[in-house]
Amino acid sequence: MNAVWDAWTPEGHGPARACGEAKLARRDLKVEIIVTAAY
Repeated sequence: MNAVWDAWTPEGHGPARACGEAKLARRDLKVEIIVTAAY
C-alpha cells in the first residue's frame, strides 16, 4: 500500500490517511467510515 500511496502523492504534500478496523454493532452492517477534518 505504501508504494502505491507514495507514487500517487507529491513528496511532503500527501493528504491525511487512515487505516482502521472497527467491530461493527451488527453483523448486517458492512461499511466503516473514517473522517478527517481540519479547520
